[in-house]
Amino acid sequence: MYLKGVGIACHPPVLIPEVGEGRENEAQKTIRGLRDLALKVAEVKPEVIVCITPHGNVFRDGVAVVYENQMKGDLRNFGHPEINLEKDCDMGLLDELNMSFGKNNCHTIFLNEAIAAEYKIDLNLDHGVLVPLYFIEKYYRTYKIVHITIGELSLIELYKMGKVIKEAIEARGKETMILASADLSHCLKDEGPYAFNPMGPLFDENIVSGIKTKNYYSILTAPHQVYEPAGQCGLRPIVMGLGTIDGWDTEATVFSYEGPFGVGYMSAFIDLTEEKIPSLLERYEEDKVLSYKERRSNESPFVALARAAINTWVQRGRKLNFEHYKNQVEIEADVLGELENNLAGVFVSLHKHGELRGCIGTTGPVTENIAQEIIRNAIEASTYDPRFMPVEEQELMDLEIKVDVLGIPEPVTGVAELDAKKYGVIVERDLHRGLLLPDLEGVNTPEEQLAIAKRKAGIPEGDTDVMVQRFQVIRHQ
Repeated sequence: MYLKGVGIACHPPVLIPEVGEGRENEAQKTIRGLRDLALKVAEVKPEVIVCITPHGNVFRDGVAVVYENQMKGDLRNFGHPEINLEKDCDMGLLDELNMSFGKNNCHTIFLNEAIAAEYKIDLNLDHGVLVPLYFIEKYYRTYKIVHITIGELSLIELYKMGKVIKEAIEARGKETMILASADLSHCLKDEGPYAFNPMGPLFDENIVSGIKTKNYYSILTAPHQVYEPAGQCGLRPIVMGLGTIDGWDTEATVFSYEGPFGVGYMSAFIDLTEEKIPSLLERYEEDKVLSYKERRSNESPFVALARAAINTWVQRGRKLNFEHYKNQVEIEADVLGELENNLAGVFVSLHKHGELRGCIGTTGPVTENIAQEIIRNAIEASTYDPRFMPVEEQELMDLEIKVDVLGIPEPVTGVAELDAKKYGVIVERDLHRGLLLPDLEGVNTPEEQLAIAKRKAGIPEGDTDVMVQRFQVIRHQ
């Protein structure tokens, strides 16, 4: 086996004495942990280190891989351009990755200087790579690198891509290790980068204990409600790294963990054994089917209609025929009457693994009834939301769907008449119009509602010459 293990390293530049200027003394446990990790790398002697970072060129819809013969970078953004590194890239592994990612339909972009110039981005080693390699270079230097930046993809997509990386490594035939660059929660203390959030310590405990006990499934299935408010940057690199060892037994060591500056710092290494074990992907797929069946059995007729419309469009490329649909499913008479006889604006929201996957709606009716409004906006949300790629067939079972039927908007004269949980808001000035639904995660006050709605409308936040309306919704899920 050519994959020799997965290293996990934090990446705070403050640990480097020239940058820290004494503050590094507050994180001696972390410095020792990174030294132990570096010594482990020197023991393994990999010919290639695949660096997975959250701080390179991050794309919403795919993973970025640098396809160049050589990369260099420095810490000029932290006041020290003299701290720099230059490493050769393993072009053979990059070619294998290109073929493997393509064969497995992975969402990736391979960046060379010409493509980077089109995107107006740089192809430098970022601090997520530079800091761990700074410690490794003290003990071991004879390796090439591959530089991969995580995309804003789901955890399961990144895990699967990790498995593809493993296939490419074995095809390349050079001894290789994974280096997952990962700071944990930034919300451990009020004096940290962000305000304290109770999800921060909970998230870190899940990651650290998951590595120590080899309960990698708890990391792969970390709830969005935990990792999002934890303010972390390390979950996705770790998950991609774990994907490379899927189906193999391991020995895991956590060298250190602490949170001296309000940020969780962990260093660890996972060794592979020669013993195969059941794939976590198989367990995940089984759980997904059970979750989907439970979701379908509990969802309202409005959501069931939206799901049928999305499935029909994605799988067959055509619009759902409601006349045929209503004859094939059981819909109570009063619900059917509401769908066929009432008119209203409707928003259809899609979430995948707790994260928004699409949301499109109408503030007022534009079709003949609510049924057609749902069908129309379900297709729009799944296919034409400009923030996302169209939903693909393999995603359908992962979708969580909400349907909001809007009440009639009414004007308000001030913030006192708003309630972020009860009312949605519409802001309007000239031809600019923005809407925000009520009771959204992370939106707790009317002021936050108005600020977001103004941004959506392209209205300056300080502009007070704005017409504001409120509305209620009936939410179906």
